[in-house]
Amino acid sequence: MFKLVKHHTKAINIVRMRSVISIGLSVLVFAAMMVSFQVTEASAQNACFERGALIKHLDGKFQEAPVAAGLAANGSVLEVFTSPDGVTWTIVLTQPNGATCVMASGESWMGIPLPKKGKVS
Repeated sequence: MFKLVKHHTKAINIVRMRSVISIGLSVLVFAAMMVSFQVTEASAQNACFERGALIKHLDGKFQEAPVAAGLAANGSVLEVFTSPDGVTWTIVLTQPNGATCVMASGESWMGIPLPKKGKVS
């Protein structure tokens, strides 16, 4: 009887682990879909600004400056702004048409250094 209960407990734990993994994958897919929104979606939420004014605001109110940037396939530029101490951060997307939209913001930014060439951990 003890072996049967032990086996049943392992089976329940495996099912729970699979559920957690499924939820995690769902969250990642959802996040990827959110990043791929068009400007019209972001504009509908009134999160788009003139780029110069937004950068001035991030610097003046939060002391945030760009620490990373990347070019998306559609020609948009994604930038990460953080305060020097990492207390605040903002992710900004500038579309080819010039619209600059806040995609996300938060607290407790932690930069992760790139691994040295040839050393993946």
